Amino acid sequence: MQETQLFEPSHLQTEQVESLIAAAGVDGTRAILEAFQRSTTELLTLLDEGLKGGSLNDAYKNAHAVKGSAANVGAQLLAEAAGAIETACKDGNAVAAMQFLDDAHAKFEAFCVHFDAHLQQY
Repeated sequence: MQETQLFEPSHLQTEQVESLIAAAGVDGTRAILEAFQRSTTELLTLLDEGLKGGSLNDAYKNAHAVKGSAANVGAQLLAEAAGAIETACKDGNAVAAMQFLDDAHAKFEAFCVHFDAHLQQY
């Protein structure tokens, strides 16, 4: 691995990514990233629909799923944003949940860029 870091460390828990690479190899880790991107895109869409439709319970469940999968791949900031959505949903605050959802989208996009940049080092 090169020492040069092409990514913002706050967006990526490198220890978690390195664990994935050690277990699955670089190609396997790329496949994990692709699956994560697909599922998270779908979950964020469902989250948005749930919030707009007034189903805070469904939104809560989808936020919980995003939080867990994000933590598994080292996307700590996304996991935190999803956790904030969970809390807002639990508190019945759809307005706050929507604001956190915007943040979650931004964190998701940044994570994907940084994850890919990290893998480019191999």
